[in-house]
Order: sequence, then C-alpha cells, then structure tokens
Amino acid sequence: MRFKFISMILIVGLLCSSIPVAAQTTVTPVTVLADLEEVLYGAPQEGSLLFRLEQVEFEIFGSPQSGPVLNRIQRARNYLDSNASGSNLKAQLNLAEWGFLAKITDGEPLRQRLANIETELFGVPQEGPVTERIEQLMMFIWGTTELDSVAVEVKEQSLIKIRLLTTLDSSANQVGDIVRYRVVEDLMVDGRVVVPKGAEGFGRVKEVVTAGSVGRDGRVVIDFGAVPALDGSGIPIRISERATEKNRSLELAAGASMAGIMLLGSPVGLVGGYFVKGKDVQIPVGTEFYVETARTTQVLGFSLVPVY
Repeated sequence: MRFKFISMILIVGLLCSSIPVAAQTTVTPVTVLADLEEVLYGAPQEGSLLFRLEQVEFEIFGSPQSGPVLNRIQRARNYLDSNASGSNLKAQLNLAEWGFLAKITDGEPLRQRLANIETELFGVPQEGPVTERIEQLMMFIWGTTELDSVAVEVKEQSLIKIRLLTTLDSSANQVGDIVRYRVVEDLMVDGRVVVPKGAEGFGRVKEVVTAGSVGRDGRVVIDFGAVPALDGSGIPIRISERATEKNRSLELAAGASMAGIMLLGSPVGLVGGYFVKGKDVQIPVGTEFYVETARTTQVLGFSLVPVY
C-alpha cells in the first residue's frame, strides 16, 4: 500500500524492553513464577507459591513435578523460554501460528493463543498439557516438531517495516494506552527468517500533549517495545537516524508534504516526526513506516524446512 506519513508531530520513543541490570528488580522465585504466569495466563495468579507452581506445571507438563522448588521453576521456565533451540514452547507456538494463520500474536497469553489456533484447526480448543497440544499442532501443520534453525545475529539498526493496528490521536490517547502494530515484511538474516511478515507486537503511549489554541503542537510519545521473533524472543526496536532517513525517503517518493522538521537528539532516544503548529497528531490505522533494531541481538533464524 502507499506509504503514509502525515505532516504532524509523532514522537516515537522506542525504548529497549530490557532494563539495565542496575535498575532491575531483584529476581526471586516469586518474580520468575509471576513472569511464567504472565506468559501463560496474561497476569500473575493468586495463592501460595507452591500452589501456583503446581498449576503452572499442570498446564505445561500435565502433572506437578518433583524436586526442589527452584529447580522446578527453572525447568518450567526453560520449557517456555529457552532459546537454545527452536523446540521451546514459545518458538513452537509461534511457528504453528505463523505456519497456519500467517501471524504471530505474541501479545496474547499463551493459553489463549493456543486455544485460538486449535479452534481454527479443529473447531474447538483441545485438552491436556500445553506441551502435548503444541506438539500436536506442529505435527498437523509442519509434520514435525522441529524446523531447521541456526543461531544468527541481527545487527543494530536493522530496518523493520511495520503497520499500525491502533489509531494515534493526541486529542484522545492517554498515557498507558496500548499501541498495536504488525510487521509487513520478513526480517531475514543470511537467508533465514528471523521476524516473519504477520508478527504482531505492541507498545504503550508514554506521553500525550494535546494541541493548544495558541499554537501548541500535539504530541504522542510511544514505547514500541520489542518485536516478536520466531524463536520466542523479543527484539527491541526504536526509531533513530536510519529509520528516520528511510521514512523520509519513502515520504518524498510518495509525494507527501514535508511541512516540518525532524527532532533528534533526545537523551532517551526519542525521535520527532513532522508537525504543523497548533494541530493534534492523528495517525490512522494502516499507516506504515520503518523502525530499527535498538541493539545487536542473537536469535535463531529459520529456513522453515522440517527436520525429520
């Protein structure tokens, strides 16, 4: 579709999803378990640690596991998030969803995503531990539970084209609003797919300034977070110099107006778009533009060839 970039201010502060070590909250079994529950259910659950752990184990393995609590939590975490191979649950679910529905809805809880795919394929959600259900999907869709993958390096400033799935409007948006987007072109490294077309990510509105009657410019500050990779990891994205130059060249090619200036150099990596004094930002669903990776990241690249 024609590239659309309106002549109003859009400040897109694409902040890295990883927090510096010094600023991180102390990691405890409770916080790790809460992270697992976020992945599975969308929110931490209530109850004692042991009760919650058994529920997570039941979801993943089909029954509570044995051994020290710390080992059990780490085992569950490895099944969900380990990126040592493409066989972790998040990677398999991404591959199944993308292979069957041509999208990755990484912002949804794992259980809900799994049920949605099963409903499309079988008519109703299936029963049993998620490990078995995801493996069943992989067999139906790909004929195997593992695809050919190798470790690759996504360089900092690699360009990714996205499409907004949420309208941005400085007269209506509020801080904390979710901003959804979809990748519209595969991100490839060495001929392998890292982030496929159809992958959906989300960010949040960090700051809103409405236009004023005395010429104050509307402004929306967005943290777009991380784009989901096929291997289940997230690649932090932002808009900086390279994406800005690409967006400007596309706008010129599309014949759009350049009625404004580019704002660069914010200490937190914010980038200003184009503005017209005294008007609110109004960027519609479907607007496409480029973002870039915030740092060099090690991920798995897939050739999408089954391994038998």
